[in-house]
Amino acid sequence: MRVAFVVQRYGEEVAGGAEGLCRSTAHALAARGEDIEVYTTTARDYLTWAPHYAPGTTRDGDVVVHRFDADPPDPARNAALARELALGRGDDALERAWARAQGPVVPGMLRMLAGARARHEALALWTYLYATTQLAMPLAPERSVLVPLAHDEPMLRFGLTRGLVSLAAGLAFMTPEERRLVDDLHGVGSRPEAVVGAGIDPAPPGDAAAARAALRLPARFALYLGRVDPAKGLDALVRAHGRYRAAGGPLGLVLAGRPAGAMALPDWVVTTGFVDDATRAGLLAASEIVVLPSPHESLSLVALEAWSHGRPTLATARSDVLAGQTARSGGGLLYVDAPTYARQLSRLASDPDLRATLGATGARWTAGHTWDACARRWRGLLARVRAPLTR
Repeated sequence: MRVAFVVQRYGEEVAGGAEGLCRSTAHALAARGEDIEVYTTTARDYLTWAPHYAPGTTRDGDVVVHRFDADPPDPARNAALARELALGRGDDALERAWARAQGPVVPGMLRMLAGARARHEALALWTYLYATTQLAMPLAPERSVLVPLAHDEPMLRFGLTRGLVSLAAGLAFMTPEERRLVDDLHGVGSRPEAVVGAGIDPAPPGDAAAARAALRLPARFALYLGRVDPAKGLDALVRAHGRYRAAGGPLGLVLAGRPAGAMALPDWVVTTGFVDDATRAGLLAASEIVVLPSPHESLSLVALEAWSHGRPTLATARSDVLAGQTARSGGGLLYVDAPTYARQLSRLASDPDLRATLGATGARWTAGHTWDACARRWRGLLARVRAPLTR
């Protein structure tokens, strides 16, 4: 099957759950015989869309990658319009202006995708939120699968988003909670759809000693993995962990990931910046608990990664997705606010048997999340949407 993936950023150096999942899924399908081409920008940074990779066509293993420069965004106008629209003072024109100010608007990509019907039997457009999807969907909607990666936020309720969902020939969801959210707001109907989820690569052995030698790690710590960004719930996490420490809690807090803008952090918080896969595995091996503070998730890949390494999680119950994943896996505990965070973290820190039981239960659950199974779900969905190549 000849399939196009359209995504705002793509690459090994790109820090982003959606983009990383897109890349892993592309590789999984290509390894199983599908003809996958990716259309993306030259950007690594999602705020400026500044060129980082060279434009043109390259290969990423078995995947063909087409990169195009994006027009510069207008962050100030985007932020102002987002505030106005969040207050309910929106209309179609304002929503379109917001989308273009955020970007990425990629004229070269759109020109190439104008011939998609002659090149691709199906298209998968990743994330509803960005202009790459919003502007590409109308080019071949009858063979397009929308991968919303949706969570409950004002933009999901825009009329622009409703139109995008209604245009798609099919929909690919990451979790049952995401599917329910999109269906409640916009309606899935009888179109082809599937909860495709993700696969998990076998957990590499982590070298805790090497991670400790390379990084300034506390003797005992809870680990956050991901973009270091207030939008990920990190302000609330740091405040909650500060309350835990003030009550005598023994665990430090380590934030591992590329920073997205400036964040004022107390000096007791350890930050590592972007880490490679080996260091990431070492951090998981050295940690006692993985914390999941983001209220806005469509699927937590970090949760799956933590459980595959046998690490228990402590997740915010304010995310239906995290609560659902935790309940299905049996691999962690939940908290709702700073006091319950402190209580649950103290419980985990003081009970090694509980940590081991939760970690082992999560590991058994994630063992069934293979890329073979994920690829089968994807291929079944794409087969129901595909259309013949036409000139």
